[in-house]
Amino acid sequence: MSDKNSLLRWAAFNHRMWNCRTELMTFKDSMSDAYCECLFFLDDRGRIFLPPFNYYHPTVFHPDRSESGTYKVTEQWLRVADKMVKGMRKVGCAEDYVLPPEFQDIRPWRWRHFITGVRYSYRVKLPHDVNLIDHAVKQRIKKATSEGYVTRVADSMSDVYECLVATEKRKGFSHRLSLEDLEYAASSLGDDLFRAYVCYSKDGEPASASIEIILGNKNALGLVAGSKENHLRNGTAQHLRAYMFQDLVAHGVESFDFCGANIPSVAEAKAQWGAELVPYYTVRKRRLQDVAKEGGKWLQSIIQRNEARKL
Repeated sequence: MSDKNSLLRWAAFNHRMWNCRTELMTFKDSMSDAYCECLFFLDDRGRIFLPPFNYYHPTVFHPDRSESGTYKVTEQWLRVADKMVKGMRKVGCAEDYVLPPEFQDIRPWRWRHFITGVRYSYRVKLPHDVNLIDHAVKQRIKKATSEGYVTRVADSMSDVYECLVATEKRKGFSHRLSLEDLEYAASSLGDDLFRAYVCYSKDGEPASASIEIILGNKNALGLVAGSKENHLRNGTAQHLRAYMFQDLVAHGVESFDFCGANIPSVAEAKAQWGAELVPYYTVRKRRLQDVAKEGGKWLQSIIQRNEARKL
């Protein structure tokens, strides 16, 4: 998130939603003015975890631009990240710490023998180049327009809620969001962080809805989305997303993150927008069970090699 006020609002929202403690941590470079802000969500045992609707741990690095050159900024990051590692070790992690895609250098965690992993997401630069969008998506947008659908910022959270519930019933899961939760999010986070959109039919019925959170570095995250089944084939979801991109640009947003490309069927639908596949990294302190598991794998490999020599 772009500033401390935004981080504090997001912290307050998550505290209310998931009854978790939050700590806004600042790790400063002792040799420059560079620093990193991290919002730690803490479980009932005081360990870092990732609540629902947080696809990454809120982490923002502020380099000292008075020191010119990529090398200098890299050195700043390595020193700051080393302090982050020590802070995470002190607090402890219940699960992976998920760094946003802009953090590509995770060497400080590897050097400290943390377990690291890689996942993928799709991002688009805004304003979005329509020439990158798949023909099938464009046809769906045209279909929705021809049938009188109109997308705009949500008239009410109840309109958004209707669409989310429709998807829950169709797919058999829960977003774990009530109408009161949505209304609280809209009022407490404000328009600069919380953006809700609805695609309405020509009769004014909510057909598709989505919620985006605008985070640091002028980047927006796709939080949740839902559609009513009787409108899905009319291109309402695609119509909504096209409008959403335009509205985000008007608010100074420079990129949109689809938040995940790790499920084949979901990844394909996101890729059709001409999005760029980006890796993001997870880090976690090595635990006793990890050591035992790794030791077991090592022992198994030794046994297999010995068996192979006997053949």
